[in-house]
Amino acid sequence: MESLRGGKWLAAGIIVLVGILAYRGEFQVNTHTANDQKEADIAMHPSGDFVVVWYSYRQDGDSGGIFGRQFGPDGQPLGSEFQINTTTNNNQRRPAVAMDAEGNFTVVWDGPEENEEKVYGQRFDSNCVPVGAEFMINTTTAGRQMESRIAMNEAGMSVIVWENMPDANVPDHRSIYGRRYTADGQPAGAEFEISQTLSCRYPDVGIDESGEFVVAWVRESALNNVMVRRYYSDGSAKGLGFQVSTTGFTSLTRPAVGIDGVGNFFIAWDGDPNSYLNDDIYARRYHSTGISLSEQFIVNSYRSGAQRWPAISLNDDGHLLVVWQSQSQDGEGWGVFGQKFDSKGEPLGAEFRVDAHGDEFQINTYIPGDQMYPAIAMKQSGEFVVVWQSDGQDGSGYGIFGEVGPVIPCADFTDDWFVDFEDYCILAEEWLEELNPLNTDLVDDNIINGRDLNAFCEQWLRACYECNEVDIYADGKIDFKDYALLAGDWLAVGPGLEGDITGEGAANLTDLKAVLYHWLSNCQ
Repeated sequence: MESLRGGKWLAAGIIVLVGILAYRGEFQVNTHTANDQKEADIAMHPSGDFVVVWYSYRQDGDSGGIFGRQFGPDGQPLGSEFQINTTTNNNQRRPAVAMDAEGNFTVVWDGPEENEEKVYGQRFDSNCVPVGAEFMINTTTAGRQMESRIAMNEAGMSVIVWENMPDANVPDHRSIYGRRYTADGQPAGAEFEISQTLSCRYPDVGIDESGEFVVAWVRESALNNVMVRRYYSDGSAKGLGFQVSTTGFTSLTRPAVGIDGVGNFFIAWDGDPNSYLNDDIYARRYHSTGISLSEQFIVNSYRSGAQRWPAISLNDDGHLLVVWQSQSQDGEGWGVFGQKFDSKGEPLGAEFRVDAHGDEFQINTYIPGDQMYPAIAMKQSGEFVVVWQSDGQDGSGYGIFGEVGPVIPCADFTDDWFVDFEDYCILAEEWLEELNPLNTDLVDDNIINGRDLNAFCEQWLRACYECNEVDIYADGKIDFKDYALLAGDWLAVGPGLEGDITGEGAANLTDLKAVLYHWLSNCQ
């Protein structure tokens, strides 16, 4: 154990009360930290295992390369990071990943020639072993093919979409193309044009369990708009594309598509009618038939500065999680925030830390610099993982970090640091109530039901944190040595803090309470 740090001892009299933070500590994805690791994407198995892919500068021996790593549901790595691209000359950028129900996954990316990019892919089995060779997806090769995205259903059927710019010198000639693949990785027909007009950018795609799919993109003009086109499983179009946004926008980045198992879908995008400096996150819900279930609405509650780069995950119950980057909301640069919605499009309670802006919640716990470009994956049961790039956190440029949710807080409603019958009575008083907030809403879905009771029973008759978890100094007892290490990290945030007993990503009052509860105990 590292020796006690001089100069960081904290007198009890200066400890101030802070709110209980309901989030876990972040985890670092990349182990290679030289230069930048950026542009993360994520795909999740129904069990909760997940794969993260990203761009890493100069790690493959040339310019940019594509790397990945597999994790368990708790965010613990299941192996080392691995290289995805086999073509290493020049630059490979902007990876995207999708997974089937068996854990097999496909990664797509843009590369390798600047201003002459093509769309490449590589298939992997559930053990992250390559299946076959790296392959090119586009067959039209004049100009640039880039900004690729992929969607895959549980059976393994996939759709890949990208921007096609046949003349690299005429950027207004961009259009949206796509190609379908079977579960064994074979092309299911030729590439096809989706947008049918020029000046189209930033596609995204979602696929349901029958193989029907939805593609969204930005149509650029004096005022930009978000477009959508629907397709049958055989690749034939369900009519022409139609406009989703009802307001023209001066700025738009990539729209995001979320789709459930039966084809109901949700589109999110960022923009502002007047200035990119005031971008908000907009969204709109649709039935599987293409009928609109809502007008466009603003997702974010915090309206200062710009909100950009939305990502979506939607489960078969229609529950939706939207995440995005928010300017200056966390006190420094860009931070990662989210909002959860039920099947009717109503906001649900916050999963991590509730701020003063409705139910949206902050995801990153490391604050310095910028945390940007989030990606999300969610299980049918509602558990989810968010990943993003963080500036300077891994010690060298950008690195990839993540957070697992939702977090089940301690069921100690009476604040005596122990879960017992008194706490159960408080939960029983709110049984089947539907409000926001609720004192005993452990799974944070604005109703007290069997999910909360199950979470409560898992904590029955035990302290919120065991003695061994509180023994920071690792000498078998809880005393002033542990308190001093806690004090050295007091009010710090970020991963790997010794004083973060509770694993929330910060050393704060909850950790102090854990020490006081076990004070002078001998840990077995």
